[in-house]
Amino acid sequence: MRRGSDHDRARHRLRLGIGLFVLALAAPSLWLVYTAYDQMKWESFRQQQLAAEGLAERIDQTLAALARAEDRRPIEDYDFLAPSADPASPYRRRSPLSEWPLAPTIPGLLGWFQVAADGTLSSPLVPEAGSAPAALGIDPADLAQRQARVQQIQGILVGNRLVERDAQARESESASPVLAPATAPAPESSVSMQDEAPNRLSQSAFEGLAANERLASKSTTDTGQALGRVDDLKLDLELAERGRRKDAATDASAPQPAAVNLFASTVEPCEVGRLDSGHLLLFRTVWRGGERLIQGALIEQTPFLEQLIGVPLTATALARTTHLIVAYRGEVLASFRAESPDDYASRATRLVSTSPPPLTGALLYRARMAEPFGGLELIFSVSRLPAPAGAAVIGWMAATLALVLLAGGWLLYRLGMRQLDLIRQQQDFVAAVSHELKTPLTSIRMYAEMLRAGFASEERKSTYYRFIHEESERLSRLIANVLQLARIGREALVLEPRVMPIGELMALVVERVASQIERAGFRLELSSDDSEAELLVDPDAFVQILINLVDNALKFAAEAETRSIRLDCETLSNGRVRVCVRDFGPGIPRDQRRRVFQLFQRGDMAKSQAIPGTGIGLALVERLTHAMGGRVEVMAAEPGAEFRLEFPLNR
Repeated sequence: MRRGSDHDRARHRLRLGIGLFVLALAAPSLWLVYTAYDQMKWESFRQQQLAAEGLAERIDQTLAALARAEDRRPIEDYDFLAPSADPASPYRRRSPLSEWPLAPTIPGLLGWFQVAADGTLSSPLVPEAGSAPAALGIDPADLAQRQARVQQIQGILVGNRLVERDAQARESESASPVLAPATAPAPESSVSMQDEAPNRLSQSAFEGLAANERLASKSTTDTGQALGRVDDLKLDLELAERGRRKDAATDASAPQPAAVNLFASTVEPCEVGRLDSGHLLLFRTVWRGGERLIQGALIEQTPFLEQLIGVPLTATALARTTHLIVAYRGEVLASFRAESPDDYASRATRLVSTSPPPLTGALLYRARMAEPFGGLELIFSVSRLPAPAGAAVIGWMAATLALVLLAGGWLLYRLGMRQLDLIRQQQDFVAAVSHELKTPLTSIRMYAEMLRAGFASEERKSTYYRFIHEESERLSRLIANVLQLARIGREALVLEPRVMPIGELMALVVERVASQIERAGFRLELSSDDSEAELLVDPDAFVQILINLVDNALKFAAEAETRSIRLDCETLSNGRVRVCVRDFGPGIPRDQRRRVFQLFQRGDMAKSQAIPGTGIGLALVERLTHAMGGRVEVMAAEPGAEFRLEFPLNR
């Protein structure tokens, strides 16, 4: 019981030691893999930041180019007829802004307009009052479309309180088919005009729009409703420090466009405003002949953002990995996503999720556009971080490392268990050999003492002498097996094969085992189909093999009803001789047939019934048979078991 407990404790210590060893290797290895992957992840994050920064710069350059083009536009282009490019020519030309349909210079453009100081609205789309449209090449259908567009522009401006309704009424009551031009007298200077004439609503409204003030009234149209506030998105602002961004200081330090003095005219830089109706307004203030004018373009927000921001985004790899929020002064205008959620609520939920995938919803890059689009802000957030270039390599390396660690730990465990089992078997072997040596020695000593003391009669002396001889033979066989095993273990086994007939070999076997079989109460049955067949074997090794098989059969078939041991020799057609040793005992279970030839292996029956043995007999049978070029196998026989040996014939 104590030996079993020691063995269990040794197995427990082995598992614990190997587990700690594998863990000691796995912990730093996993940390290195995690560190490498994390570094590659942030490198991928940084690459995404650079791509977002480049896209924001391209969009900023496009918007700046659009603003510069409007800044350079002549004042006279906002009239239907502009002066000729040749100063000496008395003729006037049609303004390039009067083209219909509108040229796609600005995405989402509804049209250009001009507001005089008294609030009168005009547009280069329609001729001035008193002009003959037909003489200017405009047919009635074309004129109706132009007027409808101007009325649409005027309605939007009126709805956003940029143009007074009384001015609109005066235009509608005019008999002229076109809008009336500004009729306010030109003051001597801008200062005198502001001092002598009260500011109209349109002027103050544009000034408030330019100053980024919120208008008092709200549009009732749904198009003006923003998607939400940027603050509601709760983006991970801490990660934004890893990227570059344009902040207020950068914008403040950037050079601002200055007003352009064109002799008697002054053109101030363009400004951008967002109306409550959701439209964008690109406008400028000009002074012409002492008169203040507001000139600008009315733009639809959605096509403008899609064409100038959404289309460039789709042309980059960011479209598959990044969410782009477009905001104007804190209000979300549009969201361009790698995916297409149903509504803003679901998009916001994705961004503020408490347990997102790695870096999902993290702020990637944030940029504010240059003036006059300074209120426009691009916010890039990570939808899904693209796999780094070396992530697959790291993954395969991590999998290989884990496999090596697990396989190595398992192999070490198996090797340790084999060593523990071998130690236990060796301990059992020593105990079994001690017992096997002690038993015949005790018998020999007892019979020798009886003979020396003269207690045995003359009739009993022969029996005692026979017992002493048999026990000495048994002792010799045991010692021979141990010595043979030692030679095999040292690879010092030396065989002396000779050509001998099978009949002569079997006679040597019978001579050695006959008395043992007779004393056990068994009968030996011997048969051979060709006793003259010759084998090239070592006679001593051959005899030792069969003695071990017969001794094994006698031990395990001791309780069999048929007390017989059968030795058969058969010549096969493949040039080999088969030697079979069969008993009529309980046989060997199928799951133990492969293990019977293992060293120190003893079956469950031998352990449960305390059958004597050392566990080396069948192991020697297999090793000696292979050393002479033969093979051995065990087969089921009903009843009993049969060991088959095959040796090549001598040719």
